[in-house]
Amino acid sequence: MTIRVSSDRLVPVEDHLIPLHNILRRLAISLFFTMAIWTYFVDDLISSWTLSHSPSGALSVYGPYDWLEIRWSAIIILAVVTVLPIFCYDMRRFIRPGLLAEERKWLDFFLLGNIFTIPLILWYVWFSMIPTYVDGVSVFDSIENVSPRYDAKEIFSLASGISWIVIVGFVATFSTSLARLLGFLDISSTFSSKIYLICGGLLILTLPDVFEGIRVIIAISSMAIADAISRTIPSAPIGAKRFDISSKQALDGTIQRLAILDCSCEGASPPIPSREGCGGVAFLNCTALCLERNEQDALIEMALRYNLTQFVLTGCDGSPVPKKVHDSLYDLNIHINGLSWMDESKAVNEKWRSQSLSLFLSQYNESSDN
Repeated sequence: MTIRVSSDRLVPVEDHLIPLHNILRRLAISLFFTMAIWTYFVDDLISSWTLSHSPSGALSVYGPYDWLEIRWSAIIILAVVTVLPIFCYDMRRFIRPGLLAEERKWLDFFLLGNIFTIPLILWYVWFSMIPTYVDGVSVFDSIENVSPRYDAKEIFSLASGISWIVIVGFVATFSTSLARLLGFLDISSTFSSKIYLICGGLLILTLPDVFEGIRVIIAISSMAIADAISRTIPSAPIGAKRFDISSKQALDGTIQRLAILDCSCEGASPPIPSREGCGGVAFLNCTALCLERNEQDALIEMALRYNLTQFVLTGCDGSPVPKKVHDSLYDLNIHINGLSWMDESKAVNEKWRSQSLSLFLSQYNESSDN
């Protein structure tokens, strides 16, 4: 019998991989053709930008190859900003079916916000901040009878570098957020660090020379902001999306894979005081398993993913759990029992709850099959 939760759709694995491959292929093709299109317009665009902010011709290109660097940097930035809405739309359509309601709202807000925020930031940098910078430098450096001349390559590098910081920052934020949504950070605390090292190192290595001396500071600051944004993702219904579970051997010789559910029953059940010395057992947190459909769905999905054999509720004996959840777990040969702390007056004592939990887990030893 196939177990499905309320939000599931029956889709083969290849039907997930093929759309992802199509998205990446479409993104690469779109980026290539967008760059090709911008090569026909970038010269006039840069010339117009330069003249509109320096009508006196104070900006000049001094190096023989500086114009090529300016030109291709502008093409890459323009192409990335152009395909950004396509990328956000495709990734939203691909990721959204596997998320819960609150996670979908967060993803929609994040992607939609970046579609508008990133172009606005870049517009401000190129058409407000940089012209103000040039005008300010002209005022402070004005000398009588001397016409100021500024290296257009250096001014352009400053603007393109800031644009590159914004783009890489978006990539780091989206990558870490996606890892949190898929639960990779629940099983590997170093996964996000690897993303930040890659993106931060990319900034350090690729930022123009005008950022010399502050590249490391910029990289660290950008990754700190990316991490702060990714942490605003709604927490998983049962506390985490991935768990480290090992097989245990019970006193009767059977092999068990355990998950202990710390359900607060909307504040009526006392919490688990400590989880020390409980390796290989999954500890779940929820507010009210009997009432919250998202928590019920997450529980069944976890049972399928980790081949669990037993759920243990701390507050009750498991009988209040809805029948549809009982039936689904029964079909998976998973038993539900509990410690019934809400029925025990001694459970108000934290030390007693620790002893109760330790006594229950003492029935299980590490299996030699691990």
